[in-house]
Amino acid sequence: MERIAAELEMVELKKFKKIYIEITNNCNLSCSFCHRSRRPADFMSPAAFDKILALIRGYTDHLSLHVLGEPLLHPHLGLFLDSCHHHGLKVNLSTNGTLISQHHALLLTKPALRQMNFSLHSFERPGSDPATQSYLLKIFEFIREATTETAMFISLRLWNLNAAATGEQIHRNRLILKRIESFFNLPVEISGNLTPGNGIPLAPRVFLSQERPFIWPHSPGPELGDRGTCRGLRDHIAILVDGTVVPCCLDAEADIPLGNLHHHPLAEILSGARASLLRQGFSNQHLREALCRRCTYRQRFCPAI
Repeated sequence: MERIAAELEMVELKKFKKIYIEITNNCNLSCSFCHRSRRPADFMSPAAFDKILALIRGYTDHLSLHVLGEPLLHPHLGLFLDSCHHHGLKVNLSTNGTLISQHHALLLTKPALRQMNFSLHSFERPGSDPATQSYLLKIFEFIREATTETAMFISLRLWNLNAAATGEQIHRNRLILKRIESFFNLPVEISGNLTPGNGIPLAPRVFLSQERPFIWPHSPGPELGDRGTCRGLRDHIAILVDGTVVPCCLDAEADIPLGNLHHHPLAEILSGARASLLRQGFSNQHLREALCRRCTYRQRFCPAI
C-alpha cells in the first residue's frame, strides 16, 4: 500500500508541458493527409469540459484544444476559452483556417488564447484558385489585428514538404509562400529555401513552420522495431472527446486507452498498469505498444536505436 501511495503521489506531482483536449472530432474538410477516424463524430459539452479542467488542475499550464477535428466548429468555443482563462490555462488552437472570419472578433477578445496555428496545407485547392487567395486574405487580416491588439503568437504551417509532391502541390506551395512574402514585406525570398523542421520568423510573434507530412500510426504499415522512445506521457498526454486519456496526441483512435476521466481521476489513470509499463518502456528505449512501433513521427525527435 505504501508503494502504491508513493506512485500516486509521484504521478499527482507530474507537470506536463501541454495537455491536448479534443473538444470535437468533427471537421469541415476531408484532407488527404489527415486520419479518417472510426470513432463517432461528437462535440464535448461545456459541462464535460469544465469537469475535465477541474480534474487536470495542477498537471499543466498549457492546453491544445485539438487531436482530430476543427475546433472552430465548436459552438461553445468562446465559453471554453473563458473557462480556460478562469482556470489560469493558456491555449493553443490548431485550425485549417477556413472558418477564421466567422470567429475573428471572438478570438481577439479571449486572453486565454496564447497561440493560433494555421495549417495552410489543409486548403487543398489549386494555388492560383481565387478561393485560395480569399482564404489567405482572411487569415492575413486576422494576423494583422492579432499582432497589433493582442500578445498572441501565430504559426503558419506548411507540413507538406515531400520529395514525392506533385507538380500542383509544389506550385501551390510556391504561390502561398509568395503571398506570405508579399503580406509581410519580406526582404528575402523564402519560396526557394524550404527546409523541413526549420521555422522562419516572419514578424514579431509570427512564424512559418515547415515540415514533411507524417503518416498517422493507425494506418496499415510495418512495425519499425521495438527500440526507441517517445515524448508521450513525458511532456504531454491527450484527452479525446469522450474523456478517454491516451498517451500522445497521435493516438486518435484510442489504440492505447489508459482510462476515462469521467470514471477515474487522472492520478489513478496515470499510475495504472498500462501507463506505468509504457512509461517504463520509454525510459528503457523499449516500445511496448504496436501503435508506437508503427509510429514514424517519434523518429523526428528520437530515431530508433
